[in-house]
Amino acid sequence: MKAVVLREIGPAENLKLEDAPRPEVTPGHVLVRVRAAGVCYRDIVDRRGGFPYMKSPVVPGHEFAGEVVELGEGVVGRRVGDRVVNLHRPPCGICQYCRAGHEPRCTSSLYAFGLTVDGGYAEYVLAPAGCLVPLPDEIAFQHGCFLACTAGVALRALRVRAAVREGETVLVTGASGGVGLHALQVARLLGARTLAVTSSPAKVDALRAAGADDVLVATGDLAFHKEVKRRTGAGVDVALDCVGAPTLNSSLRSLRAMGRVVVIGNVTMERAEINAGLMILNELSAAGSSGCSRDDLLQVIAWVRDKRLEPKLAQVLPLASAVEAHRRLEAKGVAGRLVLAP
Repeated sequence: MKAVVLREIGPAENLKLEDAPRPEVTPGHVLVRVRAAGVCYRDIVDRRGGFPYMKSPVVPGHEFAGEVVELGEGVVGRRVGDRVVNLHRPPCGICQYCRAGHEPRCTSSLYAFGLTVDGGYAEYVLAPAGCLVPLPDEIAFQHGCFLACTAGVALRALRVRAAVREGETVLVTGASGGVGLHALQVARLLGARTLAVTSSPAKVDALRAAGADDVLVATGDLAFHKEVKRRTGAGVDVALDCVGAPTLNSSLRSLRAMGRVVVIGNVTMERAEINAGLMILNELSAAGSSGCSRDDLLQVIAWVRDKRLEPKLAQVLPLASAVEAHRRLEAKGVAGRLVLAP
């Protein structure tokens, strides 16, 4: 089979299209023919060495959709021909976090596509049956492949970690990215008003089309909090920070008293210092959020099926264009999600 292989951390050019052996099916796993694989900014973080436990060589990619072509021993509830999408990792279902509905925090699974096992930048991927979710016929593979890591991640962050309530205002940083464009829609489906922050004036129209009630263009030092306060008065109830260190302090300063910030991205892999006095005096809450549960993914799939949520696909590229996809993301030249089609 053809697969994109990363043998050494570093620049995008280290991604090589190679001939690789088709994975052999093992007990509890299924073989999926990949029809579409999303390209996430976390793939760039992985490629640069952001996760020291990444195996080498590795096939990157933690977002994929395709068809089941072979079943391993002991697999139930799946059939050859099923259309499926993946969760980031297979939850065990029995640890305290899984029982509480927090499957991304499963303590029994060290399985992570594109990191500890080969991912979706290939014609075939071996996946535990427990991390696959059915994809309805009404949703194209190129749309379904990235729903977990965009709308699903946003839903968990906003509904579970931020506890967004109807009528609140949600600020989204990095709003023109794959997660941001879907977070705007998810926030509105939860009954919130949305304020999008972007560093690119060229992406304002795309943000408004995605449902942003207001758009703020932040350039230079990304200190946007004064303008947020000017436009909103007291500030926003929730800030969903998709960027991390470069925007975190402005996100915190954009909050009204007792506001909440949830961090779901850290694209520069830097540490950030925060003002403890600001947190105390304004009684602010800060949290992180990672991944999505099966219920989160099933919810966003239902919204897409019912045409209440629109997957924001930037472009479909051939598998051989993985280097181009990474370069475009690094250059901030993409609104929505790039997808590779093996």
